[in-house]
Amino acid sequence: MLALRTRRPVMGQANTKAADRVDETAPDLDELVRRARALQPLLREEQQACEERGHPGPEAARALRDAGLFRMLSPRAYGGYQMPLPSFYAVIMEIARGCPSTGWWYALGAAHAVQVSSYLEKEGQDEVFAGGPDFCAPWSFNADRAIAMPVDGGYRVSGKWAYCSGAPYADFFMGGMSVPDIHGRTASRETSWIAPTLTVIVPKGHFTVLDDWGDMLGMRGSGSNGVVLEEVFVPNHMTIRMNHAATLFGDTPGSRLHGGEPLYGGLFNAFAEGSLAAMAVGTAEAAIDEYIHIMKTRNAGLSGRLRIDMEDYQRTLGLALVTADTARAAAIRGAEIYMERSARSIAGAVPFTNEAGVRLDGMYHMVEKLVADVVETLLRTASSAASRNGQKLQRYWRDVTTLRSRRDQLDFRAAGIALEYLNAAGHLARG
Repeated sequence: MLALRTRRPVMGQANTKAADRVDETAPDLDELVRRARALQPLLREEQQACEERGHPGPEAARALRDAGLFRMLSPRAYGGYQMPLPSFYAVIMEIARGCPSTGWWYALGAAHAVQVSSYLEKEGQDEVFAGGPDFCAPWSFNADRAIAMPVDGGYRVSGKWAYCSGAPYADFFMGGMSVPDIHGRTASRETSWIAPTLTVIVPKGHFTVLDDWGDMLGMRGSGSNGVVLEEVFVPNHMTIRMNHAATLFGDTPGSRLHGGEPLYGGLFNAFAEGSLAAMAVGTAEAAIDEYIHIMKTRNAGLSGRLRIDMEDYQRTLGLALVTADTARAAAIRGAEIYMERSARSIAGAVPFTNEAGVRLDGMYHMVEKLVADVVETLLRTASSAASRNGQKLQRYWRDVTTLRSRRDQLDFRAAGIALEYLNAAGHLARG
């Protein structure tokens, strides 16, 4: 077992001095993208080792922290950068372009600062950011026999969670489950994510990260390890109760606390897939980089000419470029829509509906489909040598195939999106 032993403050004891800190020198997006891009040589060099290890190495993890990338979404009131969601996606793309597994680890570790800053009241946020603005926490609803016994002031929680992407080096663990009954019992893993849900937020030192990741087809280095809680007391202010299918209208706790910030006023189901869509775009761009390298260094059959001078390969590259550009534009536009819908909801103008949420979710899944088409075509036309073990294009293909083989994929969600639209538009009205 890989246990994280460094402790933050005891749960329920916030550091109020940290809560008063404001960062007056936050970098702009261009600077953050420059920092992320500067890490790409290291991340490319570490791809194979990252897969073999099951998660990024300590040098890469520290480099992302030192670059300030784990405070992008944290509130300014706690020293964070409070960057808009499109900026976060742009940085994820750069990290994934260096290493898709590291991009996944980063995307799903750093992203949940938004939900913590949206749905927790001030007491909880003070405690979360007591140690500083850097935030990394996996959020998993793959609960196996989770028990959350109601006790005075909170819950006493035990259980095991799978697919906790970002768990290595995490500051917190966010364990989601169905709302427990009076005996603390929750639903099975297959239904643990169905609304309404309870999420417990547990600092490092109070959870164990299992050494159980890496035997998948792809994303072997994403640090999607299992996490175990054993009789951990979680105070009420460190929990989130949420309905995935809810509509938001008006302020959230976070928008009230942070001056109406739209980043902290949106629906989770309109947010959750976006980070992975951004990671997918970076993977497509990594595949294009590798394809260009192959074009510049390999001849086309018996022609004696480099592939970069051959129209067939130029055509394949051109189609890949415009498809990846389309995917990038859709992912960024999805983040912009999230911010716009949140702002209108906070202002009391237009509700942020579940229908809007599931359609954004569908957009992000379509981005992933476009990316899969890009990577598959590049691998197929790059020659058999590119499919050998250890080759980057083969790795990228395995990564996007794993991304699109999850339970929450567009093929299984499209009918639900249609029903939400038909119902909202009045097409299902009877009588």
